[in-house]
Amino acid sequence: MSARLAIDPIPPLTAKQLGMTHSSGGLIIAGSYVPKTTAQLIKLREGSKGNLTVAVLEVNKLLSSPELANDLISEAVQRAEEELTRGQDVLVMTSRELIVGEDEKKSLDIGTIVAQSLVDFLQQLTTRPRYIIAKGGITSSDMATKGLNMKRARIVGQASSGVPLWRCDEAASKFPGLPYVVFPGNVGSEDALYELVRAWRV
Repeated sequence: MSARLAIDPIPPLTAKQLGMTHSSGGLIIAGSYVPKTTAQLIKLREGSKGNLTVAVLEVNKLLSSPELANDLISEAVQRAEEELTRGQDVLVMTSRELIVGEDEKKSLDIGTIVAQSLVDFLQQLTTRPRYIIAKGGITSSDMATKGLNMKRARIVGQASSGVPLWRCDEAASKFPGLPYVVFPGNVGSEDALYELVRAWRV
């Protein structure tokens, strides 16, 4: 539509334009299981090498008992706190093996537990990241509304082509003013997530 109206496309916002002077690391949270997300996560991990700390929440362990799930989440929070504080970017992701139940209801229950685990992680996190990228449609919604307590946010532009960048300035939200990236599971090339993280690296 913009091409038909002769409107020049608006380029993605840079870290400098966003005033990313905060010394803490960036946080990527990935819950989507679509093949493109998994491919993007592989590229991110391969390309980032020592510039990225990865915490994997093993789904089979999250499902085994509430006590073990709580321990895994607490360990991920502690590790993320330490790494973010020293300026390291952190990826928190669910294990990539898709576990389904015996029927639709049980599969839904599994999805609910996994999604809640990512929410619990973000709710327990106290260190403010430089930014948050939420990978996956449902993940993005849960992290915004439940993890960060956003009621209303403003779309400030694009973080990457077709990838919205939000900001919530509400005092009641967690980390007001934080750049928040809604990165749908099937959007972007295989390198898109890595290129964004690399571009926003301090």
